[in-house]
Amino acid sequence: MRINLKSSTHLSPFVKRVIFVAVVFAIFAGLNPALANYASILSIIQGIAFVGIASVFLVLLITAGEFDISIGATAALSALTPAILVTKQGYNIPTALLITLGVGASVGLLNGLVVIYGKVPSFIATIAMLFICKSLATYISEGKGISDFPDLYDGFKETLFGQYFSILVFILMILVGEFILNRTNFGKVIAAVGSNPEAARTAGINANRVKLTLFVATGCGAALAGFLSLVHFNSAWFTLGSGWELLAIAGLVIGGTSLFGGRGTVIGLFLGLLLMQVVASGMVASRIDPWWQTVITGVIVLVSLSVDMKRKKVKTDAT
Repeated sequence: MRINLKSSTHLSPFVKRVIFVAVVFAIFAGLNPALANYASILSIIQGIAFVGIASVFLVLLITAGEFDISIGATAALSALTPAILVTKQGYNIPTALLITLGVGASVGLLNGLVVIYGKVPSFIATIAMLFICKSLATYISEGKGISDFPDLYDGFKETLFGQYFSILVFILMILVGEFILNRTNFGKVIAAVGSNPEAARTAGINANRVKLTLFVATGCGAALAGFLSLVHFNSAWFTLGSGWELLAIAGLVIGGTSLFGGRGTVIGLFLGLLLMQVVASGMVASRIDPWWQTVITGVIVLVSLSVDMKRKKVKTDAT
């Protein structure tokens, strides 16, 4: 019997990334077996849940050809808002949550309007929004943390649902994001807008409406992440979300989302963030100098970006 080695050894990019993450985890677990226990694995996943929740719709936005660098600052502002409303103003939690999502949606809407109608590059516009949200978060909190936020209900943290709440929400959002990108017409529209905006407009697609919707969705995702962080820790700080934008971009690039638009993967974002968290936790457990984490992450991002640029060049040459 003849075996086609070429077809049997061909693996999809997704499978290759899964194998790579597994190998890296196995190496660190071999150096420190405690890393492979249940508590450590849960801690690794919990460590990426909040930035992951804030980044799911960012994947869709980047697939459409735009950026949002303000997700971390939006999360900080969105965590402090319900913290103040509930602990100092007497609002109930559901109302505070709705207001929080409104804050995130407003930030996203402003970003979208400035980018789409103000013709300001999204990278620049959302950096400006990052500073605005950070300043507002510092102002309303007076530069202090806000604690004593109540549980969603009595005994919430003692239940399995309460312990895994943010992780469950992250998993749900991954499924929703993947479904939108790969199983809906809107996902096809997003990819079309990111691949060739002019061709999309010629085909009758309202690219501005698509991008504005995704800016608002990204703002809401960041707001939800901030709120869930508040629920998890029962406190909020104006420093929440610092560096999330860089982690998100690194995670989605490693995961296979193209920074040039037209191709995105939410499950890839999860794998990218997971890889970075495994490296970080593994280095801490193995007592390796922390600065190596940044070096290794940077190298992985550069390699992933180089592959992305090569794919972009091949695609351009082919057309």
